[in-house]
Amino acid sequence: MIVRFLSLIVCCLISGAAYSQVVYDITGVWKDGAGKTLQLRTLEGGNVEGALLDSAVVAADGTFVLRGKVDKKQCAMIASAKYGFRAIFLDGTPLKFTINTDGYSYKNPSAPYVLEKETKDHLAVQAMMQFWGDDYIRNFSLGGLGLSLKRAETKEKQDSIAAEIKQVEQMQRDQMNAFLQQYHDSDVAPYFIEMNMLRMMSLEQISSFYDRFTDRVKQTEKGKEIGERIALLKKLAPGSFAPEFELTTPDGKKLALKDLRGHIVLIDFWASWCGPCMDEMPNVKALYEKYHDRGLEIVGVSMDNNKAKWEGAIERTGLVWHHVSSLKGMNRCPVAKLYQVVAIPKLYIVGKDGKIIAKDLRGEDLREKIDELFQ
Repeated sequence: MIVRFLSLIVCCLISGAAYSQVVYDITGVWKDGAGKTLQLRTLEGGNVEGALLDSAVVAADGTFVLRGKVDKKQCAMIASAKYGFRAIFLDGTPLKFTINTDGYSYKNPSAPYVLEKETKDHLAVQAMMQFWGDDYIRNFSLGGLGLSLKRAETKEKQDSIAAEIKQVEQMQRDQMNAFLQQYHDSDVAPYFIEMNMLRMMSLEQISSFYDRFTDRVKQTEKGKEIGERIALLKKLAPGSFAPEFELTTPDGKKLALKDLRGHIVLIDFWASWCGPCMDEMPNVKALYEKYHDRGLEIVGVSMDNNKAKWEGAIERTGLVWHHVSSLKGMNRCPVAKLYQVVAIPKLYIVGKDGKIIAKDLRGEDLREKIDELFQ
């Protein structure tokens, strides 16, 4: 009887796991595509380049088939090495494509991929990716304009640059509002936050965007996940106590954040492979040299998973402050999860009382803040 009961439980668990999986069935015809390879790449985790999920070689008659399972609904893209990509939503619905690369353009990478039956969710993923591309360019523009504004020598020039900044920021808001108006009831809406907002935008913007989702979307698996992440971000707002953590130093000892209480502490999330992180290091080093004797401490939390590369970067660059790492990479590091690190470099300033003073400052903004704290 006990054996039969346990067998029943196992069968139920297996059945439940199978039921939770989402089948993808993508077929189609690629004109003149015989012998070429198509990839199916998942956009899970906000990875805009996608992680390889499946691939298929187009048959001699131009047909192709991609079939398999994923563990949940998710955004993805069907892509070719030379002929762009088309964003889609894997929700269990069969998809049929006609591909004609004569229409390919780097300005419109999805043009060759004609989906037989468009749905709101597929269009939402396309709009999400379009925003990412547009915002990537906008952020470069804003960075340059911000630098120009600080260097402007006349009031007239300052006003002109400030007007340009407002115009670019308004374009961003308009595009976000357009997405919400059209797709606030799409299962894709929470993925928009993950891909486009968690890395760059304020908590106020993220919360406001999420609040405009329908209740149904908020109750989806991804909707609940994003809701939980927003709740965690609110706990990381300036004025909140910095979450405690303990990690291993290069020499195998343990270092806890509480060990540095009574100092102003920079928690710097970085990695040896992160170019922007290494570009920022001279600025961080200058601050450490200037204020360490007056009580400034830095904890470098590495997102590396290779100990030799981590230690090599520390020695090569002369980073003489505290260093810790789980050596599990960014996606599996418990401290990265605790501090909602989805992109690096990311930095928190923690006061002597253990409360967060500021976060995500770099360059001149970071120097000005540290100078202010030590005046």
